[in-house]
Amino acid sequence: MKNFYLSVLATLLFTSALTAQTSAFTFYHVSDLHVSTVTSAVNQCDLNGAEAACYLATFNRITPKPAFILATGDISNIGNSTAVPGGMYSALTQYLYPRGLTYPGIGSLFIDSAQTIPMYFAPGNHEYYTTLTGLSLSTQTIPYLDTIPNFVKNIAPDTDYAITTPISVILFMRSGCDISYLVSTDPKGTGLTDGQISFIRQQLAANPGKRKIIVMHHPAANLTGVNCDGSTHTALADSASATFYYNTLAFRNICDSMGVDVVLAGHSHQNVVVDRSGNQIDENCTTCGTRYVQTGPAFAGCYRAITVDSAFITVSQPLVSCGATAGISDLEDELNVSVYPNPSTGQFTLNLGKPVPVAMQVYNTLGQCVLTQSSTGQLIPLNLQQQPAGVYFIHMLMQNSAGQSYNFKTSVVIAR
Repeated sequence: MKNFYLSVLATLLFTSALTAQTSAFTFYHVSDLHVSTVTSAVNQCDLNGAEAACYLATFNRITPKPAFILATGDISNIGNSTAVPGGMYSALTQYLYPRGLTYPGIGSLFIDSAQTIPMYFAPGNHEYYTTLTGLSLSTQTIPYLDTIPNFVKNIAPDTDYAITTPISVILFMRSGCDISYLVSTDPKGTGLTDGQISFIRQQLAANPGKRKIIVMHHPAANLTGVNCDGSTHTALADSASATFYYNTLAFRNICDSMGVDVVLAGHSHQNVVVDRSGNQIDENCTTCGTRYVQTGPAFAGCYRAITVDSAFITVSQPLVSCGATAGISDLEDELNVSVYPNPSTGQFTLNLGKPVPVAMQVYNTLGQCVLTQSSTGQLIPLNLQQQPAGVYFIHMLMQNSAGQSYNFKTSVVIAR
């Protein structure tokens, strides 16, 4: 059997520390970016990185800034393409700093020119694809590929790695290429090797008392969920069974026995949270054991906000930034939106830069609307003093000088 399954020697191991994150922090989870420079006959894609440009800019202007962005696979639509030099990553990396970096290290790419918001990646099955047409299923899965050279050259090393903070450990795992269609017609990833299972045990054991997150492309437990717009997901009839193939049970047992809080994944292009048996649960269930969280596709604007503190990991309901109908961004050239003081104890002032008609809704990380307000002024007071401490998201529907409507988002933190 090929080296991918034979030995942990084929698995690179890496551990890094986010030393700045000494207390609670928030990051954003995206998956299935599907960035491409050509259209796809059988799958949706983010043509020329238009969506990526929009949501990365949105994340960059949210205040306070996220600690980092986490992307779980299918970064490129046809990652190992031989038809396009360098694969499809060039359409994404033009928005990542430092631009043009070849063979970047883990955490070497940032979404802002000041290099304060790193972006961390795990590969998905599309990273291995050499083509993507309706007549080439066999070439996508047979023979297997041991390496993903364009991902490594443009995005990150092909490695499992851990990021640690004083209060958390986050493991990034490679869940493989497509399982052969001769083995299963379900859209599964090959999964984890015995060496990867050992790596997970070692890293979790080395970080006792911390909050624990594992991220990978393929889910380890599944159920049919919803699309970015909230409608029932029907794109893949077998999406509820698209868990990875090798060592699935061993992985779930580790999560139970070693107290993993959250497993973040994508792949099925849907939003859903389940327990180890595939039963749907609340994003922030405190009695359900490990929460297996899927985030819908970034090419449709889906993302989640994850807040980590020493007592609990809070997972937001699915959020939408940009997307085909969101129509963000020219307004940024007209306005200079800011919120102050931020953090505060609950009293904020929203400054739009100039008087603009705006309708606002404020959401907590559970996706619950806690405030609805409208204004035609420039300075808008926001009173959230009755809300508990945490991160809140302000969604604004505004009009520019031409009367065109735009969605705009930012965030505030209540700290007491």
